[in-house]
Amino acid sequence: MACPSVPVRLAAVIGAVGVIVGLACDGGLQPEPICAPELVGVCGTVRFRGTVPDSTDNVFMAAYATLPQTCTELIQTRQPFLPPAIPYTDSIAAYSVELPAGDYEWVLAVWKKEGTLTLTPADTALLRVAGYYRDAADSTQRGVVTVPGGGSAGDVNFRVEFDSLRPATDFVSC
Repeated sequence: MACPSVPVRLAAVIGAVGVIVGLACDGGLQPEPICAPELVGVCGTVRFRGTVPDSTDNVFMAAYATLPQTCTELIQTRQPFLPPAIPYTDSIAAYSVELPAGDYEWVLAVWKKEGTLTLTPADTALLRVAGYYRDAADSTQRGVVTVPGGGSAGDVNFRVEFDSLRPATDFVSC
């Protein structure tokens, strides 16, 4: 039996290597998405700056379809009503929040002091605005986030400033 010529063997080897490389690199070098494919809501990253206060109990995400005007609205119209915590011990954390489709005028991180929440306006004594999503064109303004029907709004990224926690009364009347 005759052996194939060197050019034929070389072409076969190159072709096999090409197939293996093609299969191995099929999206293999792409960053892993933060938003799960099935998520209906928002996701992104939060960067943490400053010193975490000793009295910190939690940091969580909240969203509001319209900016609340009173402390009652601040507590009662928050989405989701029982918001997910964000791990705050690193300088950056990924987050995702399930939300109904629609526009959200205020997507924020809330710092919670140690203590028990009552789900009443009295909770504002334990909660502070830690940071919120800002308009890309004017970073002094809140950014509006649109959650598409059956999908997610990704790259809703912002900072938490532990040294500049702000009371709710800076944003609403209590």
